[in-house]
Amino acid sequence: MTGWLFPTGVTTHVLLVAALRNPTVRLRYVAAREVLAAYGHDHLYPELMELLGCARISAPVVRHHLDELADTFDTTARVARTPFLFSSDITAQARPIAVDGSRSLIDRGDHREAVFWIVATFARCHTILAADAPELHAARTPAFRAAVADLGITSTDDLLRRAEDVGRFLPRLWRTAEEILDKSVGGPAV
Repeated sequence: MTGWLFPTGVTTHVLLVAALRNPTVRLRYVAAREVLAAYGHDHLYPELMELLGCARISAPVVRHHLDELADTFDTTARVARTPFLFSSDITAQARPIAVDGSRSLIDRGDHREAVFWIVATFARCHTILAADAPELHAARTPAFRAAVADLGITSTDDLLRRAEDVGRFLPRLWRTAEEILDKSVGGPAV
């Protein structure tokens, strides 16, 4: 899942860097939306949401997945032992960012923008659970699969098709980034 999710989310980083903005992680979609609007390319934002699979997802559905993630996150933080590059993101100390930060996005109306970080955190939790508590990994997998299914991914074929969608989008992304870069070099519009 992360092999598809992070490259899909990096599309926002291309736009942010072109606009001389911080390529943030958790808030990448909010920041990309602002950049696209500031540079007159807001028509591209719905396509970014489509690539992620959350263009039509409702706030109650995202809130439900966040509640499931919160349970998985707390369970994972208690049992995590194996070190991973992202281990510090799945700790009691990181919960205000990983879980509460997503809740804040949902509460302010940016539920679709919260999806990336919710799914990324879910996937990271399951990587840890698979290594350190396989029985908990198995017990919590249905909640993760439900979140991913709401993005339209239920099989490897879905992941491959979605990766191809991102690949087809890259030329448009590049052209847009070049236009933003041309305007931002003299000073960012944002």
